[in-house]
Amino acid sequence: MISLIDTHIHLDAPELSGQGLDLLPEAQQCGINRFVVPGVRVSGWLGMLALAEKTENVYLAPGLHPAYADQWNDAAASQLRELTQQSKVVAIGEIGLDGTVAIPLSQQEIVFRAQLDIALDARLPVLLHVREATGAVLTILRALGIGQRIGGIWHGFSARLPVAEELVELGFKIGVGPILLRSNARKLPNAVKMLPVSALVLETDLPDMADAPETLLQVAEKVALLREESLAEVAEFTTRNALQLFHFQDESSYGE
Repeated sequence: MISLIDTHIHLDAPELSGQGLDLLPEAQQCGINRFVVPGVRVSGWLGMLALAEKTENVYLAPGLHPAYADQWNDAAASQLRELTQQSKVVAIGEIGLDGTVAIPLSQQEIVFRAQLDIALDARLPVLLHVREATGAVLTILRALGIGQRIGGIWHGFSARLPVAEELVELGFKIGVGPILLRSNARKLPNAVKMLPVSALVLETDLPDMADAPETLLQVAEKVALLREESLAEVAEFTTRNALQLFHFQDESSYGE
């Protein structure tokens, strides 16, 4: 039986009406054995924690999505710092810059940098959300040495191969998700074919980009096809990469 890890799945999304955990048994039958739930709004952090505490194989990455950067204040910063002490917290996310939302990039950057500081202090990797702000984010990552110091994942990657190669050099993993399954996808498939196996992790970004957690298996199968490798090989190296990045509290029993 293969073992896969979904590094980005919103099991607490409002669209799931509180039923996110009900999706997991079928996913586990497909070999998907760990799920990392990223944060979006401050108001969702404690609910994420409660969700993770209900289920052994669900972990969280609390953080403030750039679309909601206006929610950031001293109380939010304090709460996020406290959450980093929870054993179920394995990363800070999803954080970054988004050039398509109404909040000015200058304001988003203040919040992004503040959350990077918290991640650095807690020695936790980061899950990055980047849209129409690649250059600005790369500049920050280079200057602070985030990848080399704590590592992280560029979530929902869809840029050109040179960007992916620089991210890998900077110490980041590439989040490969359902974009890979689109018939018109060109840049991500090329990156998947050309990058070293140590660079790739899998995600669904459910419910935004997938209807069911089992979509992760389809993504893994497409990676295998593009790289001319077996599904078992893809499962092995993407799982290994995720385990190197996240410190799951039950890691020693993974896959049993």
